[in-house]
Amino acid sequence: MYRKTQPRGQSSNTDLLLQRRVLLAACAVLLTAVVILGILVIRSGSYQDRVKVQISQRMYSASTAAIDEVNRLGSIVTSNASARLGRVRQYIYYMEQLNAMSISLAGGERGRLVPGDAFTALYSDLESFEALLQQSTTTTLDTRSLLLTHLQALQIYLNQPM
Repeated sequence: MYRKTQPRGQSSNTDLLLQRRVLLAACAVLLTAVVILGILVIRSGSYQDRVKVQISQRMYSASTAAIDEVNRLGSIVTSNASARLGRVRQYIYYMEQLNAMSISLAGGERGRLVPGDAFTALYSDLESFEALLQQSTTTTLDTRSLLLTHLQALQIYLNQPM
């Protein structure tokens, strides 16, 4: 009539098996979660790289178009020089906005494709060129060459591997 009881602190075999199954299930769930998170992180990184490459290609294309416009500018002042210079300014502004977009998408300086000094130099060249156009008495060859050199340097910078 005595009931056989187990002393406290000891578990039966079924309790141990149940604990092992729960532990194995928890490990399987954690392992699956780690694998899924790893895949998501890798995909996110490759997505950011693809976006950066696309933006860089668009900036390269805009720099090519700006170089074409500068090459069409003559060394003397013509009637369409200010319109061409305006298009060059638009291309530079477009590249600056793409650079800013890349920075904001990547979350900081890591996304910067072109240093900000490059745009400062290009805008300075444009202002010098516009000043010469307003005077219309001097040759614009030196300023045009400087603008062309800065645009080509920007294009070379964009062409480097990331």
